[in-house]
Amino acid sequence: MSRSELSVARWLDAHSDHSAGLATLPQGAILADIAGDGEHRLALLDIKLGKDSRSRLKVYKGTLLTADQTLPDVPSGIISFYTDPSDNKYPAVGIACGLDLLIYKNNKPFFKFVVPSLPISPLEVDIWSKLPDHVNQTVGKLVDNLKAVPYNTLTPRSQLLVNLPPEQYPEFIQNFKNLPLKRQSPITCVAVLQRSSHELTTPGCPIVATEAGHVYFLDPVNFQILHQASVCSTKASPCIMRTVGFFDVEFRLIIATREGHVTLLRRGYLEGKVLMHTVKDIIDMQIVPGDNFILLATSDQVLTCYTKRGNKLWSLEMKKPITCLCLIPLKHLSTSLVAVGMKDGAVQIYKGRHLVDHFSAADTPSVIIFGRMGQEEHVLVIITISGILNLKILKRTADFNLNKQDASLPLMQNKPLPLPKRSKLFLEQSARERQNAVEMHRNFQQDLIRLRLNAARAMAHSLSDSTGMGNEKEMVKVSAQVLGLGPNFTLVLNLENMNSNKPLLDLSIVFHVRPDLYKLSDYLIPLPLIPPGLTFRVETKVEELQPEMDANDNTNVQLEKDGQSLQHVKVFCVRKDQIAPIIAATINMPPTDITIPVL
Repeated sequence: MSRSELSVARWLDAHSDHSAGLATLPQGAILADIAGDGEHRLALLDIKLGKDSRSRLKVYKGTLLTADQTLPDVPSGIISFYTDPSDNKYPAVGIACGLDLLIYKNNKPFFKFVVPSLPISPLEVDIWSKLPDHVNQTVGKLVDNLKAVPYNTLTPRSQLLVNLPPEQYPEFIQNFKNLPLKRQSPITCVAVLQRSSHELTTPGCPIVATEAGHVYFLDPVNFQILHQASVCSTKASPCIMRTVGFFDVEFRLIIATREGHVTLLRRGYLEGKVLMHTVKDIIDMQIVPGDNFILLATSDQVLTCYTKRGNKLWSLEMKKPITCLCLIPLKHLSTSLVAVGMKDGAVQIYKGRHLVDHFSAADTPSVIIFGRMGQEEHVLVIITISGILNLKILKRTADFNLNKQDASLPLMQNKPLPLPKRSKLFLEQSARERQNAVEMHRNFQQDLIRLRLNAARAMAHSLSDSTGMGNEKEMVKVSAQVLGLGPNFTLVLNLENMNSNKPLLDLSIVFHVRPDLYKLSDYLIPLPLIPPGLTFRVETKVEELQPEMDANDNTNVQLEKDGQSLQHVKVFCVRKDQIAPIIAATINMPPTDITIPVL
């Protein structure tokens, strides 16, 4: 895009508060209809790490601060979701604080979910039961035994004890001897997965991920655990989660960890599948709707795009370090853009890998979010590292010159499809699909599995019923022909050397039949040298045996097994001093025509 097109102002500066004094992280701000009055508000976490200050939940209605509540611990993320389909006026706001997920409704406490405790090693429990009763000489031995337990499975109390000098053991043990052992993992990130519909007022399942790598899917009604899984097989601490799909149908949960792993959780998974691993730290991650491409911003100033299976598509190296990413969905333009916040206030907006807009903020952006705020549909909220709150509104005439970018496409791709009008039948069908989404998905999966089974059966039948087969490695092809009406047949084989440079040497043809059904004139035929590009013809006589029947015995000879006919001849082309055949084929023999007399 030219500089003149990039310099066009597409954003209106609506508000800038330099005295806000906000400190938050990329997962610490949302836009939601918190009061249930149709006006979306900005809810953010003002994080304070000092001893004399507490973190706070702040809610802005437009440019006014309407709510300010103290939080019990340092928060790690905030989400918004609806809980009950019958009462969808007020959405719930979930805040991850330490070991708890605090649920608020209409700015009032509603529920608290506590992360389940982790199992404690029996050896650690036994050692702590003995420590208060032992003298100083034996305490050191017990602490040494405690060090034999893997460090990451110890409780925080034991981790402190093994790192203390020996002279501090008695005092530490006396302070904690009457307290029960607890091993808990704090929440590191949260996300929301829609239950069964894309509609904003339908229930969504909150997802909680902990420091130990456990992921909990919660019921939005009673907040019980619906499903539990691990991030991956190795020790990994999740830091960012993004969701695609529905919990009741099919979903994809993309998780980025501090160790640089990006893992995938799907419906029914108990352990995440590693999609990719980055050498540098992951700063932020977004999922582009439509193709579900994964955008990763890393600490080496690179923005990388991956497919949903983890294959790298492209990467862009930025001039400055990236601090945050923001997805900008534009339904009226049928596209989604990505805003990239960088150090010193630079904000660039991309469509794929193409730069479509850029502007500068007052300082390095810490958080960028986009959505509806108040009565405006397209509002960009920027919170900087220095605490400045900046609001920008997208102009209604802004199209980011996307039409000019698509001019290079072929004519038929650039022309929109003629969509029919919505009829009553279409609306009824859409309502039926929403009501029976789970059942329709299951029927589709059954049909898909049945199609795969039929294809596998057809492949197996074609492999066992081939009369002309080839070996690409040895460049050999065998074709067969059966002559005669029975019970005497002539089996003709044509062995073709498809190699234009190398002759065939030391080959033999071996026939295998049921001895009670057929009798052959030759069971082993050695083959001479076959020059390149030529065909050698082999013939053998096949006689169908007529089994003698006892007058008192009404049983017939078994001609079928497992639904497959036994009236066939198996042909093997083998090489001298080799166990495995070069090529094998099964030739079905025709039944004898009993109406023709045998001469």
